[in-house]
Amino acid sequence: MIAEKLREPDPKMNRFHLADVRALIAPGEPMVMAVEQTLAHGHGWSRSAAPVAERIAISIAGAIVCDHLSPGQRLPEKELSAALGVSRAPTREAMRILERERLVDFQARRGCVVAELDEKEVMELFAVRSTLHEILFAQLMAEQRPALASLIAQRLARLDALQHGPTDHYAVGSYLLNLSIVHLCGNRLVADLLTSIALRTLRHLRRGHATFPASVARSLHSWRAIHRAVMLGDTARVLTLIQERTDDARTASLNAVRAKDQKNH
Repeated sequence: MIAEKLREPDPKMNRFHLADVRALIAPGEPMVMAVEQTLAHGHGWSRSAAPVAERIAISIAGAIVCDHLSPGQRLPEKELSAALGVSRAPTREAMRILERERLVDFQARRGCVVAELDEKEVMELFAVRSTLHEILFAQLMAEQRPALASLIAQRLARLDALQHGPTDHYAVGSYLLNLSIVHLCGNRLVADLLTSIALRTLRHLRRGHATFPASVARSLHSWRAIHRAVMLGDTARVLTLIQERTDDARTASLNAVRAKDQKNH
């Protein structure tokens, strides 16, 4: 299995950091499961049934989102293929999948590298997300309010339990709630656009919660307030709370990027 290959790299490799390959997380990890659900959206495949390239993309995307692979780090195709025990063709295709998700970049003379995180990306990403979420929730309140209220209610108990565990687990729970809400939307363009930026968003949200654990309680409080407003049918209040939630997430993500930059310098 690919996950086993990831944990047992070829000891003869010396160009690729072996610790980075060993750190690629296992398929049962919540973060990898969240990545799988995102990448599988609209394709009808699961981790067990997906082509090799998609399975590789899931594992590497999970490692990038969890910071097991650092921004700017090279992902040499030859060494990575050897570590995975696959030919270079599916590895190359996996890198193209991750490039479309903006998790990796192809650079002249360096090849494939993990995409950098900076303040500009945070500002642009959350500006787009804010606009799309306003459209999303306005439409759901008009057309799917009972389903929206039911969905949030179902997940709140789970989120309440997750707030006392690792911040990554809460980040995944909140992210999957967001993803499920997106899938309720009848506007496929909005849903597809939000899904297309979902993994980049998760990468930042996870960092924000990990760097500032107190943000978890604030996030859970906002979900409860949103649920109350949905139950009351108060669309204006829902949209205000969604905007505040996006602003909080952007601030936490910006501060996480700044904290990382200060640590590196």
